[in-house]
Amino acid sequence: MARQAGVSTATVSRAINAPETVTEKTRRKVQEAVDALHYVQSETARNFKKQRANTVLVVAADIGNIYYSEIFRGIQRRAEASAYSIIIANPSPGGTQDLILSNLRNARVDGVIILSGHEILDHDLSLLQQLYAGTPPIVAMSEERGYMRVPHILIDNERAGYIAGRHLIEMGHTRIGHAYGPHRTPVRRARANGLRRALTEAGVPINDTWFFEGGFSAIGGRAAAQSFLSLKDRPTAVFCANDEAAMGFVSQLHRYGVSVPGDLSVMGFDDIVLADTYVPGLSTVHQPKEEMGRHAMSLVLDIIEARTRSDLPIIELPVHLVPRESVARIT
Repeated sequence: MARQAGVSTATVSRAINAPETVTEKTRRKVQEAVDALHYVQSETARNFKKQRANTVLVVAADIGNIYYSEIFRGIQRRAEASAYSIIIANPSPGGTQDLILSNLRNARVDGVIILSGHEILDHDLSLLQQLYAGTPPIVAMSEERGYMRVPHILIDNERAGYIAGRHLIEMGHTRIGHAYGPHRTPVRRARANGLRRALTEAGVPINDTWFFEGGFSAIGGRAAAQSFLSLKDRPTAVFCANDEAAMGFVSQLHRYGVSVPGDLSVMGFDDIVLADTYVPGLSTVHQPKEEMGRHAMSLVLDIIEARTRSDLPIIELPVHLVPRESVARIT
């Protein structure tokens, strides 16, 4: 229909569901497309405010990522407690808007939870913001304040990076590197900034050659390890973007005979379930993933029940250090 009318799918949605938000010219274009395609809006969708599907759509960028398992558990437990079901969807890049619209058009869901905001493209963000002014509640697990103009759950990633830096310094390290996440992610900047702040406050020199891209996967961690191995002048400790990357980093070092923590201390982030059983046990910064999922579901349900959009709630949850065996003390 959007192609027929020569407008975006978001504009079609607004023209049908909130016609007062588009121009008369646009309304005519969409109406002509409706007539040409014999489109009939579902009765369920027309009666959305009167009927509920008792279902929430959860959109995740990478449902295979172990990081999400605890978040899903928190969402699921809170949903079950309120007799709600969840649908988990993994859209293709740029496909978030079509996926959400297809569910909302037929009122198959009452609300939406977006996980991993950095994977949502700009046009998807724009759509979400337009949708939030309409019927369905949308809650995001955002990576920084203001990143999405919808209610969101977050942690202070800058503080998390600072906590990691302080721990390495307190363990005696003054040669500290960082295998950071992808360039375009706000979380990468925030955690790196926190680490840099910790080093600066302690008077520890910052060597930019020890800061290299590592990504958020084990494959990215292995690539970061190769960058480390190519250094002639090496740090004594490296803070990785997350636990999966840290594990890939350590496994690659072991292939080349580099001992952790004997030759190099390595620290992760997230505190996934494998971090405690990994050898060596992975020192990390814990973020409350199950609690984040529970809060996200609670917030969606609160908005569904109250039907209020008077503000944009932001819930920030605390992080804390989990020291294990992968960081050695230097004396």
